[in-house]
Amino acid sequence: MSKPKIVVLGAGYAGMMTTKKLTQQLAPEEAEIVLVNKHNYHYQTTWLHEVAAGTINHNQARIMISDVINPNRVRLVYDAVQEVKKEEKKVILENSEISYDYLVISLGFVTNTFGIKGMDENAFYIQDIDGCQLIRDHIEYQFAKYKNDPDSKDSDLNILVGGGGFTGIELVGELAERVPQLCKKYDIDRRKARIINVEAAPSILPVFDKDLVSYAKASLEQRGSRVPYWRQDHRVHEGRIHRWR
Repeated sequence: MSKPKIVVLGAGYAGMMTTKKLTQQLAPEEAEIVLVNKHNYHYQTTWLHEVAAGTINHNQARIMISDVINPNRVRLVYDAVQEVKKEEKKVILENSEISYDYLVISLGFVTNTFGIKGMDENAFYIQDIDGCQLIRDHIEYQFAKYKNDPDSKDSDLNILVGGGGFTGIELVGELAERVPQLCKKYDIDRRKARIINVEAAPSILPVFDKDLVSYAKASLEQRGSRVPYWRQDHRVHEGRIHRWR
């Protein structure tokens, strides 16, 4: 009998750990293991906010898959998943297809706007390395444009962060470090650049102790960030908060 083929889709934390454990528990003659991922690297999702703010280089937040998974033990396929045909036990990729006996799906997460009006249409998302580089570049472009375009407005320097959970507040904290650097680089008055956070819950960091929340809020505001609480009579439109009349 031919040995079974185990296909793992996605090289995030779950996919990488599953693949690593399989290689430890199964001998090469017991199973063929295939890891499929869109890119040849794994990225640290918990560091993406730093890439987006520009406080670390994107290469610091990613690891080559072949540095963790032995390509002599696991077949590495770099391609995008298009469809899974369960009845045929087949995965359709962008450039090829692959059959399987056992399938592990670990393709990541989906960003949730939690119903904030206008967020989906106007916001950037902290979701992957490429998207975070786009956020970083867009922010710096706005500062450069403000300095060199005579028609620029102070509102062009508003940075609105949607969500007061852990990632959102981490991003606000990184921006509080990065924005003064950009202001100095482009000779802009720091008071003109605003960092604003919006949140649907009554408080930021709702799962944390109240004393820690108060400390975080005070620290952010001392560094020039505004951390207001979102209300349902507001919406987001082109980087501005508007109140329904």
